Amino acid sequence: MPTLIMTIAADLYALQEIDSAIEAVKASLMEVEEQLGETEELIAGRQAVEEERAALESVSKQQRDLEWQVDDLRSRVSGVEGKLYGGSVRNPKELAGIQGEANVLRGQLRQREDELLDLMVRVEERQAALRDAKESLAEVETRWRQEQEELVNQKGRLEGELAGLEERRSQQSGLVGARVLGLYDNLLERRQGRAVVKVERGMCGGCRISLPMTVLQKARSGLDVVQCVSCERILYVS
Repeated sequence: MPTLIMTIAADLYALQEIDSAIEAVKASLMEVEEQLGETEELIAGRQAVEEERAALESVSKQQRDLEWQVDDLRSRVSGVEGKLYGGSVRNPKELAGIQGEANVLRGQLRQREDELLDLMVRVEERQAALRDAKESLAEVETRWRQEQEELVNQKGRLEGELAGLEERRSQQSGLVGARVLGLYDNLLERRQGRAVVKVERGMCGGCRISLPMTVLQKARSGLDVVQCVSCERILYVS
């Protein structure tokens, strides 16, 4: 009989070790699952590319509009100069008016051409910034895909490990009677995962109090499942 009861305490201690391993694997699995999916770095990289693309499109549109204005002004300058130097207009007052108009148009044209040059520089800068953002995103995506592949593999390994531990728990719990298993489960929840503790130098391995001699003798004799008089954990004498 003593050997049977001592075996129950040992079986409970072994069950507790399995339960601890299960909790550790579940925690690792949760951590892995939290890391699966798009990262903040990846999202930020994509956003940076979109912002640079939008900025490039904005200055490119300004460039196209300005190029149209420059072409229009050049055409108007050409038309006015044709009148001015073509010989079709001979009236001095009218020629003076055409000359003034030509001067105004040339001034507007020079201003628009200067603005266009500045815009062309800005377009080149935005194109370079977009290329840099795309290159950075490509690096982030490559690293992210590698990490995700590793995480998926790790998740698979953990799930396999968890399935094996749960099978072991099922087998181990089957070695313990329903009454004792109920007590163990209750204590496991109340005592933060430590329902069974070893007796060390006459002390409870859970709350570290010195156990009364009568409790020690019962625990050693194995006449029944013995609990600590203070923390109520099941005592296991190895």
